[in-house]
Amino acid sequence: YIDDDIPSYKLRVNNRSKDDEDKNIPLSSKNSFQDLLISQLSMQSLDEHQQEIGKYIIGNIDDTGYLRRELSSIVDDLAFIQNISTTEDELLSLLTIIQGFDPPGVGARDLQECLLLQLNRKNKSQPIRNAVTMVEHYFNEFTKKHYDKIINNMDVSKRMLKNAINEILKLNPKPGN
Repeated sequence: YIDDDIPSYKLRVNNRSKDDEDKNIPLSSKNSFQDLLISQLSMQSLDEHQQEIGKYIIGNIDDTGYLRRELSSIVDDLAFIQNISTTEDELLSLLTIIQGFDPPGVGARDLQECLLLQLNRKNKSQPIRNAVTMVEHYFNEFTKKHYDKIINNMDVSKRMLKNAINEILKLNPKPGN
């Protein structure tokens, strides 16, 4: 027999006092880095085929903002996994669009390309132009700190070289972070 006459206050348990804090942690729904890029991709005037390829490229961009895979490998993946036919030229044109997204430098395939992408978005002052030339043509010397060689080859003063280096040092080598 079930006794239906039990008052409801006897069926509730309250093991909390009025002084206890509510320790529920609110969950935040932060967009991922790829979500940010996909939202920028959706603002482009691309057809559905290009959107799908763009999303696949974005999916291959790592958390630091680099595309570490060869375009030929991505062409093969799209053909075999997604059943999407494309060419390296089409991938390159879409990658160029993605490299125009924020943050600057995203979608680069190496550090040199990342720095150039960021420098090309800046105003074209003399230090920026010198920095672009240095990164574009004398990147190996720059990374090895062979500054005298760069000064001689670029025909610039030490002060001009220092200004160009300062511009490079302001850049973010990992735009995805």
